[in-house]
Order: sequence, then C-alpha cells, then structure tokens
Amino acid sequence: MFEIGAKIRFKYTGMEAEIVEDHMDGSYTVWLEKDEEESIAFVDDIVLAKDFGGIEQSEQQKTLQKAPKGPSTEELFYSKEELNAKKIAALQPKHLSVKKTTAPKTEKIPSFVPLDICPSPPKQTGCYLAFHQTSPNHYTIYLVNDLPNSFSFEFKLFLQQKLVHGFNKIIPANTFFPIGELLHEQFNDSPLIEFRCPALAFNKQIKLKYRKFIKTVQAIPLMGLNTYAFVLFSKLPASTQKKPSIKHYTNSHKQEQANLIAPINKLYRSFDLMDVASFEPELDLHAEKLVNDTSEFTARELYELQLEVLENFITKAVKIGLQEVFIIHGLGKGKLKEGVDNFLRFHGDIKSYKNEFHEKYGFGATKVILKK
Repeated sequence: MFEIGAKIRFKYTGMEAEIVEDHMDGSYTVWLEKDEEESIAFVDDIVLAKDFGGIEQSEQQKTLQKAPKGPSTEELFYSKEELNAKKIAALQPKHLSVKKTTAPKTEKIPSFVPLDICPSPPKQTGCYLAFHQTSPNHYTIYLVNDLPNSFSFEFKLFLQQKLVHGFNKIIPANTFFPIGELLHEQFNDSPLIEFRCPALAFNKQIKLKYRKFIKTVQAIPLMGLNTYAFVLFSKLPASTQKKPSIKHYTNSHKQEQANLIAPINKLYRSFDLMDVASFEPELDLHAEKLVNDTSEFTARELYELQLEVLENFITKAVKIGLQEVFIIHGLGKGKLKEGVDNFLRFHGDIKSYKNEFHEKYGFGATKVILKK
C-alpha cells in the first residue's frame, strides 16, 4: 500500500516518518524524522502525509472513561449568582477592534525538481555508477569514467534474481553516459547489479538496499552534481592472473613460433590481440585457433581471451562499417556459446544475431547483423 520513500504520518499522534522497508505483511520499517531513529509501523495506524487531516482518536481512547470533573477555582470562591452575573457581563458587546481570523495555512508539499547535469572538467578520481533522479519514481543510471583510460565493461541489472537489462560497450576516458534505469518501487524487488571488466579481471556486485542507497549521495565528477552513487574503482585495477598475460606470452614466444606455425586465424597476423591484420568477416573462437598450446592456460584464462578477441573483432567490424559478420563457436550449449550470446544480446552496436547454418562450419556459427 505504501511505497518505499513515501512520507507518512501516524494517525493518532501526527508524528512524521518515511517508509524505508516493506515487510509485505502489513507492517513497515519507518524512519522517525523527529527522533531520527527507526521504528515499526502498521498499515492501519499510518496515512500518507498529503492525506493527513488531523490527529484522530483511537477506539481505545474513545472507550476510556473521563474522570469526574471537580469544581473550578471560580466555583470555590464565588457564589452561583455571582458567576451568572460574570457570564452575562462577558456576553455584552464591547467597543473593541475585532481581530480578523485567518484560515490556517495549508502546508504545501514542494514539487520535485531534478538536478541539472552540468558537465565539469575531469578530476581523475575514479569510476562511478551514478543514479540521477529524474522524477520521484525514476532514476537514470550513468557510468562515469573519471580516468585517463578507456575500458570495456559489462553491466547487468537483476530483479528477483532475473536478468531484466544488460549493456556492453567501451567507455572512453573522461566520459559519462547512461546505461540503464531503475524505478523507485523496484527497490522492493531485491535489485542486484553486476559490473564486469573482463580485460581488467574486475568484477563487482551491488545489492541495492534503500536504507543504504539514500546514504550514498556524493559529488560526481564530470556530471557536476551531487547524487546517489557507488565508486567502482579509484584507478584501473591491475590484472590478478597468476600466469603471464596473453600478450606477454605471445611476445616471449613470437620468435620460436614464427618458424613453427603459420597464421591460424585470418583476423590476426600474430597473437597480439590488438594487431588487426585483415577485415575477414569470420571469427573462429576455438581456443586452439588463438594460442599455440592450450595446456599452458586455465579454462578461465582461455574463456576470457575468447571474449576479449570477440570484443575487439566486433569493435573493428563496426569501425570499418561491416554490415554482417560470422562468429564460429562450435555446436552445443557450452559456456562459450552462452558467453557469445550474452555479449551480443546487450551490445549497443548489434542489430540482431542468429545461430544458423554456415557452409564451412555447419550450425556451429552465429550470424551477426551490425547497426549502420
């Protein structure tokens, strides 16, 4: 009945409070504004602040017997005749100026005014997930990269443990842009955010609890305002891999590999992931096509490499204006195909994709249509 964040008042005391948690059983955790502490309120005892008309008398109070009234001070010192004379005199008109009574002022609830975004110079303070409130019931989620480096990321929003929104992209240095939205009532749906940077081996989960959320207001660089936000990291995290990176591996083995193997995947001249050699619209993501010896890497390292190669391939295809490409991942419902599906599903530059027959690879390929 009452939404989280709603301003309420107690019917029988008039005390002001704010809903912070709905227990879904007719009771709420509320924040008492005067006492500055939490309490429990029941649905029959509270009303929205805008509907509060005055303090009511509870049924228990109505049944209480009033104590018999004793004689007043005047009745103790004056006779009945003297008191009647005083009442008659008090009712006689007096030549005094009559004060005009004015109707009590009704307290106006201020209308919501969203804060303006005022772009400001970078301060190199880190990466933020900011929630810009655009109405009493709506937040736009921004990714703010206040760092001198660009990086790729994956953003996912879950409600009741179900994925409802995702976004994959590369954010340039010292840039911010919207990546999602959240409605106020969705705080009741156990919202969870997953933020990943595969190339940086960075993963973070954020459980959105309204009581903690309202305490996260801070100054947001680049956007030039104060709003609800979470710091993802203050500097680009270093890779936590135990073994040497793929780039280090390829650099240290290039000379011996040059005489042993020919280029396997036409997309690359070497195993340097950023060294794009051609624009062939086919990408084979099988691990043996990306490294010389798969036994030197863990399954997780190979999987992250495959996603990184896919990301670089799509970025390059978009940059040169290709309309369609093929991703070769093999048959079955393995982790690689699932990772490819999740990447394509939420990528901002993908128009559509479909797992269909390829003359070379059968049904182990996905056709991807890129946005123009």
